[in-house]
Amino acid sequence: MITPSKKSPGRIAGDAADLIQALNHATFSPSALPYPPLVSETAQAVVRLVDRIPQSLEQLTAAVRLHAATGLIRMDDGIDPTEAAGQVIEALNEAVHAAGKLSGSLHRAASVLFSMGTAETQLRTSQKEVDV
Repeated sequence: MITPSKKSPGRIAGDAADLIQALNHATFSPSALPYPPLVSETAQAVVRLVDRIPQSLEQLTAAVRLHAATGLIRMDDGIDPTEAAGQVIEALNEAVHAAGKLSGSLHRAASVLFSMGTAETQLRTSQKEVDV
């Protein structure tokens, strides 16, 4: 379990985005994942990440609801804060739904990937290349 951080929630989310960017750079070439189990390991971690996104979005929604209810929101463009909060809440709810669909698709892929291994002939070929 990760211990609570003194970083702001926004900074924590920014750090997570930076780590996903690092993953994207690390896996840019298919050769970065030379064996099926490495693809599976990475996919399983991405599933865990995606499964946690709805909670974050729901917590953002709760904060917007609270700020709207307490009159804390002021819109720079003059739009009614209650209307703006409603738009944000609707969009976040849509994102929660979309994240659920993403999660389902990733779980299906990860389930099949979990059963994938590397063919022995490929392991022998790869090992010979390493031994040379």
